[in-house]
Amino acid sequence: MKKLLQILTFLFLVASVLIISCNKDENSLTKSQIIQNNIQSVLDSIIENTHVPGLVAGVWAPNEGIDFVYTAGVSNLETQEPLSDDMIFRIGSNTKTFTITVLLQLVDEGLISLDDPLSDYLPDFPRANEVTIEMLTNMRSGIFSYTDLIDEFWMKVLYTEPTKFWSTDELIALGVSGDYYFDPGSDIHYSNTNTIIIEKIIEMITGISLESNIKTRIIDNLNLVNTAYLISGTNIPGFHSSAYYYGEYDADFPECSEYYDVSWAAAAGSAISDIYELKKYVKALVDGEFLSDETQQKRMVCPESNSFYGLGILNNKGFYGHNGSMPGYTSLMIYSPERNCTIIVWYNCQLDDALPFILMQLIPELIYSDF
Repeated sequence: MKKLLQILTFLFLVASVLIISCNKDENSLTKSQIIQNNIQSVLDSIIENTHVPGLVAGVWAPNEGIDFVYTAGVSNLETQEPLSDDMIFRIGSNTKTFTITVLLQLVDEGLISLDDPLSDYLPDFPRANEVTIEMLTNMRSGIFSYTDLIDEFWMKVLYTEPTKFWSTDELIALGVSGDYYFDPGSDIHYSNTNTIIIEKIIEMITGISLESNIKTRIIDNLNLVNTAYLISGTNIPGFHSSAYYYGEYDADFPECSEYYDVSWAAAAGSAISDIYELKKYVKALVDGEFLSDETQQKRMVCPESNSFYGLGILNNKGFYGHNGSMPGYTSLMIYSPERNCTIIVWYNCQLDDALPFILMQLIPELIYSDF
């Protein structure tokens, strides 16, 4: 990560010099063309200087004259087939925004309150009377994340039985197996178990699956055809790329686009989409199309300065959305209502030292001098 930060910082400085020098020439490219070229240079540098096989990016800032869709690298390392901007990909933790939107709709419908204690729904969960529903949505519950069992039972089973189906109750039980990170409400720690518990609660309240709730309340509402919440299975329906790596670069790691049963991620990360549908979705999400004004305003409050977490949503200086990470795929979707700018990026790999998340800061800096 440090190496990539140095590379991208250098490129940003170079891009700034280019803007200044080009402004001296009245016959040069327009400002929007310069910005798009600089964004492209950064994206190309990721392919050239990291092990990222390929990426797809969309940047739409109509007020700045920017309508930029770009692919770089390859879809398949063996065939060297290029990526396509209309490919479907696993969106990982961007799924959480769908799940928590459904929960917040139930709040608007008066079926649950953010102040309710978890003990109202899972009375046998440890310290459930100290955890509120709101703490589950904003990562302040302190509940152990089952995905932190990197070298323990869960990861061993995932590697040895990649097609195993994981039930919600099994994932919650793994969350119970670890101690609380802190007293509920006293700090913040990202935990996938929180969202699995929310899935359980949604299904208890509505009597139907989270998949059905997401489809009828969000996907059908926006007429999305390439977006889906997947309950189980290894397949990615539709046109998609190959996918590589899990955390660290390993040339021998198996291609993993359709290797694991997606049930292990469930409400925390099992959905799929493409850049154009995420563009439509994230704008609706941030503009509050799914919720009452009161609930939307509460959702968007991120207590930490500049960048952090609201109710299932991430904020960086007015760009709201989320990021996602799965074996073989990483992604970012953000939208700024103030600037009318949407940024969607995904890589066909999961490398901890090269994540799209860094572009949440860098791309806006390339577009806006005051960011």
